[in-house]
Amino acid sequence: MTSYAKMPAPLASVRVGTLAQGKVLTCGPDLPLGDAITLMHRQRRSSIVVTEENRPVGVWTEHDCLTISADDPTAFLRPISDWMSSPVRTMSAHASVEAATFRMRRDKLRHLIIIDDSECLVGIVSQSDLIRVPSAIHPLRERDVASIVRRNTVTVPGETPIGLLQAAMKEGECDSAIVFKPAPVTHTAQPDGPATTRKTTSDNASETPATKPAETEAVTDEFGIVTERDIVGYLVHRSASGSAWEIASRPVRRVQDRTSLQDARQIMIDHQIRHLVVTDLQNTVLGILSFNDLLASIEQDYLQHMHDAMEDRDTALARAQKSLHLSRKIIESSPDGIVIVDDQGRIEDVNPSFTRVTGYSRNEAIGKSPNLLQSGRHDRAFYEDMWQSITRAGRWQGEIWNRRKSGEIYPEWLSIIAIRDEDGRILQYAGIFSDITDRKQTREDMRRLSHFDELTGFPNRRRFLDVLGRTLNERRGSKDSVAVLLIDIDNFQRINNTLGHAIGDDVLVDFAGRLNRALPTDATLARMGADDFAIMLPQQYEHDTLETVAQDLMEVFNHPHFSASGGELFITASMGITLYPRDGSDTTMLLRNAEIAMLRAKNHGRNRFNHYNRSMNTVSSDTLALESDLRHALERRELYLAYQPQFIAASGLLSGFEALIRWRHPKHGELGPDKFIPLAEEIGMIDEIGLWVLRTACTQTVKWRQQGLHNITMAVNASLQQFNSPIEFGDLVASALNETGLAGDRLEIEITESLFMQDIEDTCRKLQRISDLGVKIALDDFGTGFSSLSYLRHVPFDVLKIDRSFVNDIGKGIGGSELVRTIINMAHNLGKSCIAEGVENLLQEQFLRENGCDFLQGFLRGRPVPAEQIEITFADLFSPPHRAGGYNPN
Repeated sequence: MTSYAKMPAPLASVRVGTLAQGKVLTCGPDLPLGDAITLMHRQRRSSIVVTEENRPVGVWTEHDCLTISADDPTAFLRPISDWMSSPVRTMSAHASVEAATFRMRRDKLRHLIIIDDSECLVGIVSQSDLIRVPSAIHPLRERDVASIVRRNTVTVPGETPIGLLQAAMKEGECDSAIVFKPAPVTHTAQPDGPATTRKTTSDNASETPATKPAETEAVTDEFGIVTERDIVGYLVHRSASGSAWEIASRPVRRVQDRTSLQDARQIMIDHQIRHLVVTDLQNTVLGILSFNDLLASIEQDYLQHMHDAMEDRDTALARAQKSLHLSRKIIESSPDGIVIVDDQGRIEDVNPSFTRVTGYSRNEAIGKSPNLLQSGRHDRAFYEDMWQSITRAGRWQGEIWNRRKSGEIYPEWLSIIAIRDEDGRILQYAGIFSDITDRKQTREDMRRLSHFDELTGFPNRRRFLDVLGRTLNERRGSKDSVAVLLIDIDNFQRINNTLGHAIGDDVLVDFAGRLNRALPTDATLARMGADDFAIMLPQQYEHDTLETVAQDLMEVFNHPHFSASGGELFITASMGITLYPRDGSDTTMLLRNAEIAMLRAKNHGRNRFNHYNRSMNTVSSDTLALESDLRHALERRELYLAYQPQFIAASGLLSGFEALIRWRHPKHGELGPDKFIPLAEEIGMIDEIGLWVLRTACTQTVKWRQQGLHNITMAVNASLQQFNSPIEFGDLVASALNETGLAGDRLEIEITESLFMQDIEDTCRKLQRISDLGVKIALDDFGTGFSSLSYLRHVPFDVLKIDRSFVNDIGKGIGGSELVRTIINMAHNLGKSCIAEGVENLLQEQFLRENGCDFLQGFLRGRPVPAEQIEITFADLFSPPHRAGGYNPN
């Protein structure tokens, strides 16, 4: 057992004045705070003393920098006298290092200003100076890092704003924090060169990472440390992005928890650092060891010193009495609560901090069991494990919940030491504890801010995605739907720009509250960022009910916002709606499609809501690039037509082709029409592209007919927007026929049922104009859209095209085949032909042929290919003598 009375050059014999010579940075009271911080940074000093006539009047330390925001430039211009700590805590140069150690711990000081007999400044002593005293080695020899490491260290992700990190360090009374590396980016792009790795060195970072780390010591860049000195550097430069990772020192030096405190102290001195990250044998981060912790360890070992003095009382009574007196002073002045318990489990003594924390006076506690503090939150197994550790290892340390005299339950960090005699018998137990309520509250605040919006108090984007993701997982495999609504306030930026962000914040808070009051109780409302709000409705909503909910939410914005000055603001919003699983199978897809629908609502005049459908698209950077490329695609000859053959079902002879547009994009490769036709419609290019398709298809048909394919028909798709163009679509068809010389009965225009969801009379008029040219009209994707049988009696069409989804159901389940048979019979009863698309297997082909389907189209008999490939595939038809009736692929 180590006894301080046996130490060479004990701490009590070293004068604090010998540590303070020439180690002080000073300034006058009028120096701007920014200049003072810059001086500290340049000279790597942890404090600056403010003097008048060489007498200390104030002090400013690295710890004080936690209160300064880099976003407040005025703070750096004010004189340091406005900010310094005053009056200063001083100590005579004649005082011992031992006294300085206890003074710093008792008053929670990082620095002591040393003065001479005339109260003039001699220097300043920091924790680092005390740890470097050779005599401080002895209390550290027989203990390892695990015995004192702070396991309630502030730990944050790399993206944490520095202002929030400063607050957490201050609230937690921590001089450092662990910052985990953001994934996966480890490089930052430089303005005039390639990406470079950021190299950081400071008082915690290893200058040169060890190539062969020792068994218990290593360096790592998996995380960094932010210390008060790093905060000082950030305040000087104020050029970082504002995230904790930007200023974190890295790589950092770490030690294993089995490393002795003496070795840890030497590592700090050798590498000129003040913090070490502590890991276990599996390299799991346990916490940070700092100079402050070593000082605390020295203090705890003085409690052990008390026991040593009692053992030696027969041979060194005077020395023991002095030691006991010193120990009493330590106990009484300690900021931590201390309780001494005898071997029978009765409290022998407590210090004033015990009373301050628990509420029990010394007289109330002495003679009682420590059980009077039990909270009831821990079971019997918890206490059994605790006492087994004390009996086996002589100590226990951990977080525990206790109860104050008032009944309030609070968290504390407790260390228990067993004090034994020379025969190993336990004489007493010393418990040292501190109230960590504030630290836990800081961690809870950090957790709350990471999941809830600070302005409105509602869940933020991270929380919303978590709730939505869990809800979707619960619904997977069921038929239950989940609705996601995305709301964006129209022209909100104008409010911020003209009326200020304070008014803008009031508007956001007001309307967030209104939305919440208008929602069903099981809904989740979140602020996704800026002026975007998201809502999840987990109930199974019918379309009409969902419409009603959306209307109620839009009604929220029909009432003005009244500002604090009494003015009225009339606000509108746009909303996009998606439904799981119809519009997306995961959170990303649902939110993306809701945004697409919301943007479509904005593009159609704002102050409305839209349900998502697949024809929508959103303007993004990729879309803008694609738009630019599309505008040049025709002139660059990147667009081409692929032709898919169609066959007579009964004979298998070639009857014609469907022209399908494709885009050979130089960057993205071959793109189908679903990738760019919606964009062409959105930017007004559909008429130009549609006319090109029509002319090209007609020209190709004329060419093939001249080469022997006399009886073929060419089918061309027409979009809703082409029909709604100011130029009559029938005139465009007539123009294409005239220019190419193609007979009208050789052309077929395919339209979809969505065309009849608008003015059906006008639509029929336009179709009749086309029909009068001899052109056939084919109703595409029948049964998937409007599907009202009443309009079929009035629409001038010739061919009914069975959608591939119905063809795919042939032979699958009850009703799949019957539905196709019904469509075929209905077409024939109306005097129309029918063609089935998406025919991919012989079963489908046989069923369609046996049930009277007129024409077939699908991968089974031919895929869409360029014109050159068609001429190779059907080469015998292009060679005289030409066979009338077409080509049979069988």
